[in-house]
Amino acid sequence: MKNILLLIVLLAIAGCAAKKVNFDQLQDRNGLYYLTNSDKPFSGEVVAYANGRVEFEGDLKDGLREGVWTYYYPSGQKKMEGEYVYGLKEGTWTYWKENGQQDVVEIYKMGKRLGNDGNPEPGTANTDSVNQKPTEEPAAKVVEQKKVEPKTTKPVEWERLKGGPVKYLDGVPYTGRVIKHYANGHLELEGEFHEGRRTGKWIFYDLFGNSRIKYY
Repeated sequence: MKNILLLIVLLAIAGCAAKKVNFDQLQDRNGLYYLTNSDKPFSGEVVAYANGRVEFEGDLKDGLREGVWTYYYPSGQKKMEGEYVYGLKEGTWTYWKENGQQDVVEIYKMGKRLGNDGNPEPGTANTDSVNQKPTEEPAAKVVEQKKVEPKTTKPVEWERLKGGPVKYLDGVPYTGRVIKHYANGHLELEGEFHEGRRTGKWIFYDLFGNSRIKYY
């Protein structure tokens, strides 16, 4: 009888473990994640590794990020943590420095970061900084917003991005410039993303080099 109970417990554990898959085993199809050779968007727990250490972990529901996701530094220290709803950031997201000190707290609504007034932030690199309080008063306090000049970064090739309406780079909503080329090497488009969404001025080129501009 004990052996039968033990077998049932082991099968139950194995069944739970089967739902946890490596993020690299999933395929991105128009913004939804599927297991290879599956025609149904994946639901379950996923985890990604880098150099043998957990890089990020969370849950997918019907192919979209859902619930609490946690990202880590190579040292294993938490990097950021927050909740996704239908694949978009929602609610409070907390960020830490690699030494474990709390760095920034941001509030999101349907994937858009909110300012101190509760309204969506414009497409800038502003952040809401958080000061650490002494141990007798641990609650974090959001301080006055500071403007940070955007950093110039090398554009990322379009093919490296994954996702549908929200584009991801290495599992994180992408912020920065992007370019795409035709097969002959000529430029097809150039623009910028903020938290995975197109923003600002985008330029599209045809095969003859003619361009058109669109703003997001």
